[in-house]
Amino acid sequence: MEDKALITNATQLLSELNKNFQSCKQGTANDIRLQELQNTTLQELKKAEKLNNSILIDLEKFYQSTSLMIGLGSLKLNNQARTAWRNYDKFHYEQVKHVLTIYRPVFEFYSLEFPVFC
Repeated sequence: MEDKALITNATQLLSELNKNFQSCKQGTANDIRLQELQNTTLQELKKAEKLNNSILIDLEKFYQSTSLMIGLGSLKLNNQARTAWRNYDKFHYEQVKHVLTIYRPVFEFYSLEFPVFC
């Protein structure tokens, strides 16, 4: 998938989720947090001229936070919003996850008794 196409698809799916989410908001803390995440992520996508790791990290942050709120939090979605979320979920796993590269130092210390990974 081309870089611009990934950004366009992500913007379209997040806009659809945002539109469907408006009809089921209840004013809870998770509702407010999801709205902030959507707004921030959509702003970053609209500013993006080309795909880079920063955009992919923003999408991953949105995905992880939203997954947590839906799965373990009190965020309640109606059928349309849940369908929009599942569409984004599928897109994220198929298009974003395998392109994302996380750069961090990795230190491995081995012990015969207790393997420790930092």
